[in-house]
Amino acid sequence: MDQTSLVLGIALVIAALVGLVMLGVVLARQAQHRRDIAALRDEVRGATRGGIARQARTGGASRGDTGTDHSSRDGAASAPSTRHDGAGADEHAHPVAGDFGAPDDSFEDEATEEDPQHRETGTGKRLEKVAIVLNPSKFADQDSFKQRITEVIERIEGAEVVFYETTVEDPGRGMARQAITEGADLVVAAGGDGTVRMVASELAGTDTLMSIIPAGTGNLLARNVGIPLADPASAMIAILTGQDRKADVGWLRVGSSLAEAQSARRQVFLVIAGFGADAEMIRNTGEEMKKRIGWIAYVFGGVKSILGRSIDIVVYLPDGSRYPHKARTVLLGNVGKLPGGITLMPDAAIDNGRLEVLVAGWRGAAGFSQVVTQIVNPNLAPRRRLSRGPRLSTLHAYHTTSIRVATIKPQMVQLDGDTDVEATHLIAEVDPGVLHLRVPVSTDPTRD
Repeated sequence: MDQTSLVLGIALVIAALVGLVMLGVVLARQAQHRRDIAALRDEVRGATRGGIARQARTGGASRGDTGTDHSSRDGAASAPSTRHDGAGADEHAHPVAGDFGAPDDSFEDEATEEDPQHRETGTGKRLEKVAIVLNPSKFADQDSFKQRITEVIERIEGAEVVFYETTVEDPGRGMARQAITEGADLVVAAGGDGTVRMVASELAGTDTLMSIIPAGTGNLLARNVGIPLADPASAMIAILTGQDRKADVGWLRVGSSLAEAQSARRQVFLVIAGFGADAEMIRNTGEEMKKRIGWIAYVFGGVKSILGRSIDIVVYLPDGSRYPHKARTVLLGNVGKLPGGITLMPDAAIDNGRLEVLVAGWRGAAGFSQVVTQIVNPNLAPRRRLSRGPRLSTLHAYHTTSIRVATIKPQMVQLDGDTDVEATHLIAEVDPGVLHLRVPVSTDPTRD
């Protein structure tokens, strides 16, 4: 058996394993749904009987009084999660392996309508000038694309349209900067996640609106904010008729020492930055295969990464605490949806002012399947489910405004799907609400 056949065989085994895990999750969720419906039906019947009995005793209570004490029931059902929260030292509790995804009502309630940072800015303003930063390598027929987008903008918005094409030497930053200088109200990144990152790095901290016409393999930010993926014209219509939101931006610095990382240039990420196996997977995925089969190509690229070994890392939090882990990958999430309908980080929201950080370790394909199970269905109780067999994985979650990660052995680094360099030290922080993002009206990043 040659190497290609071996790699293909391993990839198919892993794909089948993941498929079985997801099937099990679906069946478990269906069973839970049926149980919830039955419990709700019994509760309603009980409340109705209780209300009728009270009316008979009191001579007619108010029509809406059923006697159900929701606050006490909800309070009894709530339990604090064992996660790290970088907001303050008094909120820290060392996470237990497998506790990822436990409900935490206090964290969900932080983004409320009373907090201006998390309030949507309403219907999008009228536009006078729209700039399209176009990555020509992503469009086979650029002239046709420009014509369609121009027609949509002129007929729906009546705005001026200007196109700026990226180059190998400048993948988008200079074009975005020029668009701002020339008075664009909205700058649209037309390309993959790399183009989106470059445009965002210039628009962050300005009042100029940004949006996306997705044309890459992952299209990660577009997926997370609900922009249509299949048709550029549909995406443009959704943008023009959308609403304006303030979005968080992540910044990353890396180096081969702490001093080098501290002095390094900040690089932007909008979705997920990674350190370790996920970056290796992206590096091992060929461009030709991505063009042919899309994001599924990452499954084949990830075979070598899945079979690797965990390394020693140390996580440093803003309050001065530090935690050692054995890990294969460290993921820093600004938002958490991936292709294939997978929500990698359920608490990551583009406007909550925090990063969700996952530290995952595993041994071999079996250990990786345990991690996948916890990620795909965080409501499973992995410690009980996996007590019958060997513990081959760990998964820890942190929620923080900034984080530092250090290891001895250099690891590959990626930002929103673009591999950068190898490093031993990583410093990440979130910049809340600095990007003005135009999204479709149905999108609710805070509560999605």
